[in-house]
Amino acid sequence: ERRDRSEAFESSERWLESRSLESCGLSLSHLFSLCTTPPVAIEMYHDRIKWLSQGNRKVFGVVNGSRVGVLVDTSDFNCSTERLADLQRELLTLIEEQLRFKNQLYLLSYGSEVSSLWEKTLDICPLRLRECYAWVMQLQAGGGCDLLQALQRALTHSQLDTLLIILAARPDQTVDVICDCLALNRMPSVHAVAYNCSSPAAIETVKRMAAVSGGRYHLFSAALGVVDSSTDVDLLWAEIKAARDVLTQIQNMRQGRLGDTAVTVESEISTGLDSLTLSDFSSVSSTRGAPLSIKPAGPAPSSSSEWLKTHGLKAQKLDLYQLLARNAYSPQETFVPILGKTVSATVHERVMVQFEWHDGTVKNLHVDLPSLRKYQKRLMGAVQLFERRVEWLNRTGSHQIWGTVCEQRVQVLLDMSGMNTHYQLHIQHALRILLQEQLANKHSFNIIVFGSDVKSWQEKMVPSTHENLQAVWQWIQALECVGGRNTLAALRRALEEEPQDEAALTHGVYLLTTGMPDQHMVSVTAYVSERCSAANLNLHVCLFTGEEDTVRCPPPRHATRAETAHALRGLAHAGNGRFLWTTETGIVENDDISALIGEMETAANYCQKCSELLDSLIQKGSSRGSGEASTPSLKPQAWSHKTILPSPRPTTLSLARLESRQMSRFAHYSSAWRPNSSKAEIPAVQSADFSTPAGRTKPADQRRATVSQSVFFMEDGNLGFIFKKYPKPKSVRKSINTIKLAKHEDICSTKQWLKRFGIKNLKLDLHKLISGPECCHHNKMVPSVQKSVSAKYCDIFPSVQVNGAVRHLHLTSGELKHYLNQTDKLMQRYGRRLEWLLTGSRRMFGSVLEKDVCVLLDVSGSMAPCLPELQKGLALLIWDQLHANSVRFNVLAFSGGVRIWQPALVESTEDLCTEAVQWLSQLSSHGPSSTLQALQTGCGLADDVGLYLICDGGCDSSHSLILTEIETLRKEKSFTVHTVALNYHDRSDIEFLKCLAHKTGGRYHKAPDDIETALIRKLLSDPCSADTVLPKFEGDDLRKLSEEIEKLRLFQKQAKAFRKTILGSRNLEGT
Repeated sequence: ERRDRSEAFESSERWLESRSLESCGLSLSHLFSLCTTPPVAIEMYHDRIKWLSQGNRKVFGVVNGSRVGVLVDTSDFNCSTERLADLQRELLTLIEEQLRFKNQLYLLSYGSEVSSLWEKTLDICPLRLRECYAWVMQLQAGGGCDLLQALQRALTHSQLDTLLIILAARPDQTVDVICDCLALNRMPSVHAVAYNCSSPAAIETVKRMAAVSGGRYHLFSAALGVVDSSTDVDLLWAEIKAARDVLTQIQNMRQGRLGDTAVTVESEISTGLDSLTLSDFSSVSSTRGAPLSIKPAGPAPSSSSEWLKTHGLKAQKLDLYQLLARNAYSPQETFVPILGKTVSATVHERVMVQFEWHDGTVKNLHVDLPSLRKYQKRLMGAVQLFERRVEWLNRTGSHQIWGTVCEQRVQVLLDMSGMNTHYQLHIQHALRILLQEQLANKHSFNIIVFGSDVKSWQEKMVPSTHENLQAVWQWIQALECVGGRNTLAALRRALEEEPQDEAALTHGVYLLTTGMPDQHMVSVTAYVSERCSAANLNLHVCLFTGEEDTVRCPPPRHATRAETAHALRGLAHAGNGRFLWTTETGIVENDDISALIGEMETAANYCQKCSELLDSLIQKGSSRGSGEASTPSLKPQAWSHKTILPSPRPTTLSLARLESRQMSRFAHYSSAWRPNSSKAEIPAVQSADFSTPAGRTKPADQRRATVSQSVFFMEDGNLGFIFKKYPKPKSVRKSINTIKLAKHEDICSTKQWLKRFGIKNLKLDLHKLISGPECCHHNKMVPSVQKSVSAKYCDIFPSVQVNGAVRHLHLTSGELKHYLNQTDKLMQRYGRRLEWLLTGSRRMFGSVLEKDVCVLLDVSGSMAPCLPELQKGLALLIWDQLHANSVRFNVLAFSGGVRIWQPALVESTEDLCTEAVQWLSQLSSHGPSSTLQALQTGCGLADDVGLYLICDGGCDSSHSLILTEIETLRKEKSFTVHTVALNYHDRSDIEFLKCLAHKTGGRYHKAPDDIETALIRKLLSDPCSADTVLPKFEGDDLRKLSEEIEKLRLFQKQAKAFRKTILGSRNLEGT
């Protein structure tokens, strides 16, 4: 069996040795000598290509050799959450279909570190195969992509005859270094595979390794599901081309010509040639060359915004406020003249549930439980409907790239510029599935391609017949990606088409591009907005991007993927259309899906409010049943039980003082009234407030705190007092706010950012929420029993330990659930901020805050090991932060002396940024570090300048001298020093850099070591996971944010425990 399999799994080069035109005697020279016609050679080659495009051979090609070493890329990119499962599945299939038939195997994975399954090459047996399967399932992300170290380890095993190198990410080393390693060592045959990769650097590495070693390469794209390029397939296509050339010559011979020479064909040969045509051997067997498989038309398509008009929450009458409106009552307020203020009714508050309305007001609700439960079931059904539509839009096909094509007249604009050479197959595949799935039921269509020039398939739109769809597909396959990206000219060709007779039909333009137009975005957007507002047409923008290679120096007109998406999103919305952004791994942004997600978030909000209503209703019912004494009675006064008045508060006047105070006023009452001698009468009791002198008005707060008393005469002539009202203590119960967080990232320090979005500022500090006076636990010493006894109410509320003190939980389970929801939202926001701080140039240098910046670069001899990496990072800093944010800047390099790039600060234009990058690339490291001189030069460039000192902390002056001089300079000039530590040798150097930054109001930054991006993704997906442990950051921004994250985790853990305690105590009461 193994021998048969080895014969089947041959490379195309060896396979063609016995099946090429020459070996089969089918070349033109053989034809002249034998006068025969080619047999089924072309069909045989096509069958071979089909076989190579099936199963695991489509992914990795055909692996030759009997002693094979397998090198698997386990970088963060290749083993990310989205890719790891697919990689493991394909590797298991590779072992099952090809590697298990080899004699010996050696498996090795490489990321930042290299790890092998076995120390040496071992023979294949069932036990070894089980170990291979287990090894594949244990693969995980390992940081970078150190391909050089992996090659050096593999080349030590001289018994290997084939190296299968699986590469997905850009290697840490350059292509030349890797190829030099292969050229200098005696190497086995190299089979290099670019697995699901669009990085130009990785693809170039794969091809160069195959060329240097005399091996083969294989490029596979998972997004297309086809082989992009392969040595085996290319050889077969070359042979097919040679066979077609022979057939072309045969056709010419039938007409009596062979080049410029007239020939005569014998009748027997001519008869045989009549049965041969070139069409019989056309290359249509490949996936891209095959005819379109047009699907039948389905129901009329619609965008998500239109679909929600008939299936959304409002359309299904599932608006929560609409449901509750018939049982909602506004609080009643009436002005009471005797009190001189407006008073709110309290009856509804006692018998109804209070609910916050959408406009911020509070309504009194009568909750109908059966209707509420029925509403919740219908709401969950609507959410499931939305989820099914999201899955339908997210499936692999044309809906994922183009969205839903709704219009009846459609024009498609394809970006075929020279920058899309690596994406040409992706673009052709995207158009193919669009033609097959969505354009067959349209009234008319046209295809326009553009690079530097604009080409239209037809002058005007044509009907969407099967013949036209097949014809345009053949036309597209013959085009190549060349020239610039003249998007504006293509838009003018599409938007300025002469109006047709069918003016009532909707018109849609779909633009598929991979980057920014050559023209200014403002001009393009203004033109599209004007044209689309004047006509009945929509412009939809579909953006496709590959892996962003941020390590290489960006081109002069550099725009990040985020900037490109922002600009094209504005273009789509200006054209009354939708924006769709996809990559090889799936959808990044889709307006159709965003609309559905927004509707699902609204439904989730309604569901949460329903749960809060139920919790409030249960709480109100339990409070009614626990005791009527706590709730004021609603019966008339005649039916109420007699209550005992509490004793006066200690803060009020004593009875003796009140009596002496009233004696002076009693004379006034005596002179005003005296009983006659015939009948002694006592006047009616008068209510008076003796705490406020007459004629003086106190503020409202003081009036509310006064004591109300009634005075009357007793039989013995003394005055009697009845205390009616006492000052009520102000409620200190703290409510849990609903937080609102910004989605965009602000360019500011973490300290400033936390002033807006910190736990304390958002009032989510759990310890403060349960630290009010009503939460205190009181113990009082009872002399009779000689021990401390808790208050009577201590058994009513659950008790918890907070910072060593006992507190009573006055928060309800619903409030704690709301608190957990808000903290989860805040934790997600913290995770996105942390990921933003660890991307791009911010990871190495931190965020650039000022608008006037000078970069001070230490190029002394101690910085030599990190200078090449530093130069690449500074190039990214210039484009990523300085140019993108229009920052005025300058660059200063110092060692024994100071070299400055420009005499003053300059604007960050494209030309000057390019010049600065070139100037940095020419620097070399040598000499000591004149840090003080560099700081003095930098602070003299401008006022309020931000100095970014990049060094290892070592300097030729003492640290104390530099700090003293800087303090003197700050008295004369205003500047801020931010320090960035690289390649430091002593802890004292780090302390010096921290002190220098903090004394000038700046920040200290140190690039984190070996931070895995998978850790951040895990934090975003499960922020409360106990397994996710953040590394210890030294930089100020990262350290403060990580401390806030850990503090929020502690609060979440305690809130869950508190809620569990409350629910447990409620269950005990119920039993």
